[in-house]
Amino acid sequence: MLKAEDRENIIKACLQDLGFAAKTSDYPDVIKEIAEDPRIMEAFKDPVFAAVLLANQKWLVNAPKHQEFLRDNSTRIVAACGRGWGKSLTISLKAVYQFLLRIPKVEILIVSSSQRQSMQMFDYCEKHVMASDILNMYTKPGRGGRHTRTILKLGKPFEGRIEALPCSPNKLRGKHPDVMLVDEASIIPTEMLASELIMMLTKPDVRLIMAGTPFGFDHPFRTAFNNPNYRVYHEPSYNSPLVSKENLEEWRQIMTQEQWQREVEAKWVEVLNSYFPEDLIRECVDPELGFIEDLEKAEIPRGPVFAGLDLGKQQDFSVLAIIIIDGEKLKHFYLYQFPLGTKYSEVIAHVARANQIFRFSKIIVDKSGVGDPIVEELENIGLRNVEGIVLTDTNKEEILSNLKIQMEQKRLAITDYMPLIMQMNEQQYEYLKPKTAQERIHLKFKHPSGHHDDMLWALALAVYGAREKPDRSRIIVKPF
Repeated sequence: MLKAEDRENIIKACLQDLGFAAKTSDYPDVIKEIAEDPRIMEAFKDPVFAAVLLANQKWLVNAPKHQEFLRDNSTRIVAACGRGWGKSLTISLKAVYQFLLRIPKVEILIVSSSQRQSMQMFDYCEKHVMASDILNMYTKPGRGGRHTRTILKLGKPFEGRIEALPCSPNKLRGKHPDVMLVDEASIIPTEMLASELIMMLTKPDVRLIMAGTPFGFDHPFRTAFNNPNYRVYHEPSYNSPLVSKENLEEWRQIMTQEQWQREVEAKWVEVLNSYFPEDLIRECVDPELGFIEDLEKAEIPRGPVFAGLDLGKQQDFSVLAIIIIDGEKLKHFYLYQFPLGTKYSEVIAHVARANQIFRFSKIIVDKSGVGDPIVEELENIGLRNVEGIVLTDTNKEEILSNLKIQMEQKRLAITDYMPLIMQMNEQQYEYLKPKTAQERIHLKFKHPSGHHDDMLWALALAVYGAREKPDRSRIIVKPF
C-alpha cells in the first residue's frame, strides 16, 4: 500500500512524463493503486498513455510516428510499412486502447488472407487484455465477458468484442463491424477485398484500417494508398525502434535490391523479369485453404493426390509439396522443408509415411545429381507411383510453364505462406537465343544469388504430375 504522498507523486509524474509511466508499468501493484484515480482514468483516453502504462509498451516512448498512428481518429487508414515496423502490434494496441475501451459495444473484426494470419493480430490483442490485471477481469463470464480462441468480449461497462476471421465469404457473411482491421491486405485476392470486405462497411462512421507490405500494383491496397480520402502511413523499417541496426545489416546481406526496396523501404517494385508476377500469385491465394502441419494428425483428403519432391544438396533444402485435385481445382495443402543436412534416409522415410497417409496418385522426384538412388529406394519400399525427372533447361521450361498456365486459368489454389510466395515471385527468366535456324527460343530460369527456390520446384513438380489423369491402380503401399 502506497503512502498518500507517494501515490500523489507517482500520479503526477506519470501524467507529466510518458517515460516515467513506462517505468511504472513494471509494477502491477502500483498500477492497481493509481488506476482508479480520476486523473489517470481521464489519461487512459489517450491510447498511447494506456498502451504504455497498462500493456508495458515502453518502446512507444521513442516512437513518435507510432504514437501519431495510435491517436489518429481517421475513419480510413492505410499503413504501408516495412518489415518489423510494428504494423500488426500497433494496430492491435489501437484496437484495444482506442476502440475496445473507448467505444461502448464496439464490434471489431480482424480479417486477413487466412485464419492463421488474422490470429497473429488477435493474439496481440488477447495478450494486451489478458496480461493486465485490470482488464482481464472483464473477460470473465460472470461480468458478461467471453474469451474463446477467436473471440474476445469485454463485459460491462465496455461490452465490445474483437473477432478474428479469414477473408472467406462463408465466414464473413452477415458481419457488419464498427471497425475492420485488415492485416497483410496486399496478399488478399483483389475480388475478395473489393467485393466482399468493402461491401461489409455499412454502418455510419465505420472505420477501416488496412495494413501490409507493398506487393503488386493492380490491387485495392495500392489504390487506397493513392486515395486522398485515406490517411496514409508510409514508413520504412528503419524508422521504427523495433528494428535494430543488427536486423537491418542482416537483411541487407541476404536481400536482393528489389526485396530491400519492398520489404524494408516499403516501396512498390516488381521483381525484374519475374516469371510469376505478384498480381498473378495473389489471385491464387485461397483464404479457406489450410495447411496440414502434422502428418500424424492429418485428415485423409478425398480426391487424387500428387506430390513433388525437390532434393537438396549441401546448400539447398529438400522439400516435399503435396496437392489434391478437388473438382477443377489443384489445392496445395502440404509443404515440408527438411532442415539443411537432413539425411536422405530420413527424407525417404517422411515421403513414404506421407504416401501411406495420402496414397499418392503420383510423386515426381527431381533426380538431378543424387536423385536416381532416391527414386530406386522409394520404389523398393513400395512406392510404384514414382517418376524421376532430371531438370534440364528444356523440361524446366515445360514444368514451370505448366504451373503458370494452371495459375492463369485460376485452377491452382495456394495458402498465404510468404516464403513460398516470395520464392515464386523471385523466379526470373531470360530468353536463350537459338543456335540454329531450326531451334526455337527457350527460356532459362534462375533465382537471386543466396536465395532458394526449392519450395517452388516441389510445388511445380506436384502440379506437373497432376497434368495426366490419375491412375489409382498403380498405388502400392507397404509398411516400412
